[in-house]
Amino acid sequence: MLRLFPVAMIALTAGCAYIVGDAAIINETPASVAQSVIIGKTTKADVEAKYGLPSTVSFDSNGMEIWLYGSTAASADNQATAHKALEVHFAKDGSAVYYLLTEVDPQKRRATQLAQ
Repeated sequence: MLRLFPVAMIALTAGCAYIVGDAAIINETPASVAQSVIIGKTTKADVEAKYGLPSTVSFDSNGMEIWLYGSTAASADNQATAHKALEVHFAKDGSAVYYLLTEVDPQKRRATQLAQ
């Protein structure tokens, strides 16, 4: 099941900013993801309840399912203020085995690993 990256704009404040992509992850922090995705315990249903359906679903060579979420926040003048991505890997039994939250600084164009 492969879904195209959805383009959904959600107003943050009275027309001052918007989010493109998976809005549920834009305000995530390492601490909040660590509370939501517990390795070996959290299931696909838990992740879907928290973040919604992923933008992309793929499988690695071992049959591990990988869910990807991506989001960009921008100001009213279309200047990107944050890019975040969340990747969650699931074992065949549906439990989370790995996750990675990254953020790209639009000014430096450098990715920072936030949580794993």
